[in-house]
Amino acid sequence: MPKREAKPKPVNYDLIPEANEAYKLLGEVRDKWHGDLYGAKIALAFRKRLKCDKDGILMLGRCVRVGDLQKEFAPFDFIIILNRDVWQDIGFDKKKKFALLDHELCHAALSLDKDLERKTDEKGRTVYHVRKHDIEEFRSVVEHHGCYKADLVKFAESLLKKRQAPLLEAMEKVAEQINSGALDSKNVKCTAKAVTQ
Repeated sequence: MPKREAKPKPVNYDLIPEANEAYKLLGEVRDKWHGDLYGAKIALAFRKRLKCDKDGILMLGRCVRVGDLQKEFAPFDFIIILNRDVWQDIGFDKKKKFALLDHELCHAALSLDKDLERKTDEKGRTVYHVRKHDIEEFRSVVEHHGCYKADLVKFAESLLKKRQAPLLEAMEKVAEQINSGALDSKNVKCTAKAVTQ
């Protein structure tokens, strides 16, 4: 019986070349929101052929801290792994890419010593760690019990603040038009302001 030709083992990761648009977006996100990571060396890689997990969750990205042994071979502090199929999907626009990179950079954190100074290793390299999410909760628990702990309350406040911003901006534009006389000729003045409790 003839021997069947062995199928090559699939390689599930590809390093993203530095000329790729993803590095430009990473730089913009770092400049805008993550100045504490200016010295960090961050590589990007695509993860291919990802499927949903048993709970139906599809990984969009993951931030991995490079360990001491790996640093001996490649000078990176973090590798951000991006789901290639999602990243390259036409519906995953620049705004969504920004949000994903922002999320992954939130995981990348400086390690500080007891004096709150930047921690370094014996080779003089800055030490980093992977930060956990601000909240860990199930939607159904919040539906059953509300915001029962401080991290949920802060998260809910951030959502409400962001949700109100577009409405407030629209109200401010209308107020400007009224005050300039564009919508009313009776010298009516108005203001728009957010009310928080």
